[in-house]
Amino acid sequence: MSSGFYTGVRETPDPLQQYMPDLDQLEFDGIVQVTIDPAKVAVSDFVLPVHQCMYHFWLAKWGMDKLPPSTAVDPLAFPEALGYLHLVQPNADVSDFKYRVYATCVSEIGVVDMTGKWFSESPIPSWKFYSRQLAAAVALRAPIYSENNADYQVSVMIKWCRLLLPMVDAKGTVDRILVAIVPVNRNQERAS
Repeated sequence: MSSGFYTGVRETPDPLQQYMPDLDQLEFDGIVQVTIDPAKVAVSDFVLPVHQCMYHFWLAKWGMDKLPPSTAVDPLAFPEALGYLHLVQPNADVSDFKYRVYATCVSEIGVVDMTGKWFSESPIPSWKFYSRQLAAAVALRAPIYSENNADYQVSVMIKWCRLLLPMVDAKGTVDRILVAIVPVNRNQERAS
C-alpha cells in the first residue's frame, strides 16, 4: 500500500517488519509504515507541514552516529507543530510507554486526554499496535513513519499520519520519543 503523505526511500525488506507481525488482526486498516533512514530521507519527502517541521528539528539535532538528545526538546523550536505532538517515555523494559504530553488534536477527536498515563491505560484497543511501533523505534534507534485509519470506535473518517522520532538521554538510551501525529480525512489522497 502506498502513502499519500510520505514520498521518501523505502528499504526492502523494511527492518520494521520483524517488530510488527500479525497486522491482519487489528481494529483498523489502511496501514502503511516505514523505517526512516535519516541519511537517505529529506524533509521534502514528507508532505504534511507538521512532519516537515518536526523532521527538520530532529535532523538539526541528529549526529550521524547518534540520536538527538532528549534535552533538546524545546516547544519554542517548533511552535507550528504544537497541538500535534505526543511526547512519550518508555518504561525500563520498553513494554509500556507513558504519555508525557498528549496531542490536543488527538484529545479533541478521541475525547480523551492521556497526559501522564501509560499506553496500557488507554481505552482504545489499538494501544498495543502503537506500543509495538514505539518499541520498534527504540530497538531500531530510527524514526518510523506510519499511516492508518483511526480505530473504528474513534472515527470512521480520520486517518492518523505519525512520525516517530526517538531521542536519547546522556547515556545514549532512548528515553523519549516525539510523535508528530496529524489527522487527515481518510478519503484524501494527498495534503493540499
